[in-house]
Amino acid sequence: MPRFTDQSVRSIKPPITGQAEHADDLVQGLRLRVGAGGRKAWIVRTRVAGKPTNKKLGTFPVLGVAEARTAARTFLAMAAQQGPGRANHSFGELAKHWIDHVARVKNKSWRNQERRIEIYLLPVWKDRELSSIRRSDVRDLVDGIEGEVAPGRALAMAKTLFRYALTRDWIDASPADGIPAPRADTPRDRFLRMDEVHRVYIAADLLGYPFAGFIKMLLLTGQRRTEVAAMRWDQIDLDTSSWILSREETKSARQHLVPLSQLAREVLRATPRLGPYVWTSDGQTHVKGFSKAKAALDRFLASENAGDIKPWRLHDLRRSVATHLVRLGTSEVVVGRILNHAARGVTARTYALHSYEPEKRKALEQWSAEILRLLPQS
Repeated sequence: MPRFTDQSVRSIKPPITGQAEHADDLVQGLRLRVGAGGRKAWIVRTRVAGKPTNKKLGTFPVLGVAEARTAARTFLAMAAQQGPGRANHSFGELAKHWIDHVARVKNKSWRNQERRIEIYLLPVWKDRELSSIRRSDVRDLVDGIEGEVAPGRALAMAKTLFRYALTRDWIDASPADGIPAPRADTPRDRFLRMDEVHRVYIAADLLGYPFAGFIKMLLLTGQRRTEVAAMRWDQIDLDTSSWILSREETKSARQHLVPLSQLAREVLRATPRLGPYVWTSDGQTHVKGFSKAKAALDRFLASENAGDIKPWRLHDLRRSVATHLVRLGTSEVVVGRILNHAARGVTARTYALHSYEPEKRKALEQWSAEILRLLPQS
């Protein structure tokens, strides 16, 4: 038998009956098991505490020769140290292992895949043990991603990584299995009319802490849902009425100053400080579970007997802010700076933190006054 390569394994013919095994000459214990039906599976065979152990690694060609050898070496090392048990791996370890051993080797677009992992998955799961990630965590992550395309890409990336973890015997089941891909939408143009904005703003109070203030801050600042959810007290200066996000904390990878209007400051002053995050359920991590909060808000709105609201999403609040700012006379350039949209040109991409600050501050105060104008006065 020649040395295993993907091509040589592909050319192996199945036995007439039963199954045949072919040993690898580089990794002791690694074998290719070929069934009469043509199915080819990798196994690793060793002895643990004097007892023979067979571990299935995966099937060919899903698992190529190089990946099978890496998986076998990993299992043999773990078996030698701990028996057939499993080490506790973090999601960050999984992501790095997949990038180094699969993406870099096989995919020309591996840098795009690495970037998606860095943007959507690592900020949430980097230090989480794989065994602690549940299906509900995957749903919350996908629900918390904005846009028409990004949620599906993030879910596909998560499924790929968890399947890879299965081949390494790092998990028993993938928490991403069974979660359908988000429906591919045409670009949305839904924004809330001012009467709808006021209804949402008032109904948000019924959610209580932390989601009442979270929803209001989405409306008052126009920032991204994930950025508002991860808002920290050390980013906020009420004396200067400023909320400053570092480049690592924004989707655009650019430091960003958000002026806080008088109404936004009142919301923050009325918010309890229960930990580093402004909106938190446990005092240690930022708020999650957006879909449940949105469903509860919709129920409150439906119970008002004030007429139906056309279906909307949390991301539509950001579009609503932009739309009404332009209606109120704010230039599109200033609106783009408020939303921290990507800018063209070297100068625009590296604009100073306080660039357009007076214009942004004036616009958000005007928007705050527009919301306040129709709110019930106590």
